[in-house]
Amino acid sequence: MIQGINLKKSFGENLIFENADFYIPEGKIVGLYGRSGIGKSTMAKILCGVTSPDAGELYFKGELLFSAAKPYNRKLGLGIQMVYQQPYAALDHSQKIIQGFYELIRYHRFAPSKLQASALIRSLMEQVGLDIDILNHLPHQISGGEAQRIAIARCLLFEPKLLILDEATSMLDVSTQANVIALVKKLVVQNSGSLLLISHDRELVEFLCDKIYVLENKKLKEK
Repeated sequence: MIQGINLKKSFGENLIFENADFYIPEGKIVGLYGRSGIGKSTMAKILCGVTSPDAGELYFKGELLFSAAKPYNRKLGLGIQMVYQQPYAALDHSQKIIQGFYELIRYHRFAPSKLQASALIRSLMEQVGLDIDILNHLPHQISGGEAQRIAIARCLLFEPKLLILDEATSMLDVSTQANVIALVKKLVVQNSGSLLLISHDRELVEFLCDKIYVLENKKLKEK
């Protein structure tokens, strides 16, 4: 599914990691563990095309997604989506949640009419276990767990083959955290997609993941 070869990233003279090789198989949960601030989110941003590497290559389903010499393939990269630690940050606090969905659907042409867009949104709410009424709320009127489910639903619009959870459950209580991860496993992994779970919680990663990478001392190592 995803293969990274000899990736390197620095910010100025600050080396984040180098010679990083990794492989994310189809239909698996892969963990990326490391202490806070060590560069895990930088790796996630490289996968999503937010940040470019200084060296190395990344392949997605056998195609070159990008290299240090080639720009990120935005169209191909839509198959990689990320849920962030702060789900509210992805929402416009001045508009109701449903308007954010309509804007995404219209921009990416996921539905040819507003009627079909509404049906798509209703389906997504059902998939993530949210009542349709939540769409008429502003972001500050919903809980953290609900915001995470909204963020997941927005990602599902793209039918991702890789979903990245970047510390996405760390702000939630244990029960809600378990529910969110179970939901993602059901919606993504069981449909032959893959999940990259990025966390500083070693026990969580070891419990959930089929394959684990550890980032430490500027090196990425398979556990």
